[in-house]
Amino acid sequence: TQREPVMNPIFSRTLKALCTIAVAGVLTACGSGSTVDPFKPTRVIGLGDGYNDTRTTVGDVAPTVREGASTNSSVVEQVATYFNQTNVLRHASGGALVADLSAQIDAVGSFNSGDLVVITVGTFDVKAGANATTTAAALVTQVQRILDAGVTHVLVMPVLDLSRTPWGRNRFSTTATGDFNDAVNTALSNAFGGRSPNRVIYANVSGVTSLFLTATSNTTYSPFTDTGFNGVGETTPACGDRTDFEGCDVSVPTAASRPYTTMLFADGIHLTPAGNRWVAQYLFNATRQGWR
Repeated sequence: TQREPVMNPIFSRTLKALCTIAVAGVLTACGSGSTVDPFKPTRVIGLGDGYNDTRTTVGDVAPTVREGASTNSSVVEQVATYFNQTNVLRHASGGALVADLSAQIDAVGSFNSGDLVVITVGTFDVKAGANATTTAAALVTQVQRILDAGVTHVLVMPVLDLSRTPWGRNRFSTTATGDFNDAVNTALSNAFGGRSPNRVIYANVSGVTSLFLTATSNTTYSPFTDTGFNGVGETTPACGDRTDFEGCDVSVPTAASRPYTTMLFADGIHLTPAGNRWVAQYLFNATRQGWR
């Protein structure tokens, strides 16, 4: 059975930041207060897996429907857009594991207090059956490295339930993703919870995981006409192959059979640009009053 994620106090503060988000991506007023950190990043850095992979060149390997340059198709690009920041540095790669974060951090070279680091990782750890507790501890180590390098704002995306993807539906554990996210939540809370100012936000309580479960329980869910579920099992993703995890060029989906602009899934696991933008809305929303 599916279950909601466990919430620890340090991260439950982000619930105060939740606002109604219009389909167009316009945030309603979230309120204000003297304790809220009015952080405006000078650079947004994407680490982790395919959700943050910004490669959009035809024939390239970003695992989404590759629309082309300047389309903000990835999660990190869209988060940056909400912060009105165009300076985006990407060292993420499709299929990356938590173990790959160390080399990605090395590749950045140097960090500073003006950086917002967005981490999307864990999907392929869950897929591989990695030990959740051990992997969560490894993630904490890498987050601490980033903080030690001078970063003051880190945003971590939870894993979207693999059992609700075109690849995983009816063939993957319905509890593995939740167990992993719970382990990450506990590890991050134990390591960074209770600090003032709060420098790490884990967006598991931002609504994205529960909304993903809701969306993929329906055949349509605004703004998506295809959520990867047809009422019985999985539907065909925009790129056509449920067992492929490399996305496709924009020429592959056809408007008649696979209108990717309103579909949630690009391939067997990853999301379309519209799906990534949808997720990014909730990640951004988690930051509105979460950093103090």
